[in-house]
Amino acid sequence: MADTLPRIPLSERLGTTAFDSDKTTHLTLSDPALCQRCASRACIPVCPAQVYAWENDRLRVSYENCLETGACRIACQELGNHALVWAFPAGGRGVKYRLG
Repeated sequence: MADTLPRIPLSERLGTTAFDSDKTTHLTLSDPALCQRCASRACIPVCPAQVYAWENDRLRVSYENCLETGACRIACQELGNHALVWAFPAGGRGVKYRLG
C-alpha cells in the first residue's frame, strides 16, 4: 500500500511546534558544580532544541525551548554526572506538536 501522506521535512514540522511555557522551569540542576566537573557534557549535543549551552563556566538552560524528548535526562544519567533533574512541565504546559 502506497504512503498517501505528503512527506514533510522535520525542519518544517518543528517549525509548526508551539510552546506554552510556564514561568517556572521543569529542568533543574541538583548541583551546578556537577556540571562543571562533567567531562562529557552529554546533554548539550543530544538536545535537538539546543536547550543547553556552556557559557561563562556554567550550564545555561533555556527550558522554554524544550521539546520534552527526555534525551538530556538519559544522557546526563548514563554519560554525565547525574546533575539534571527533569520533569514534565506543570499543568499541561510545554511543547504542543501540531504535525505528527
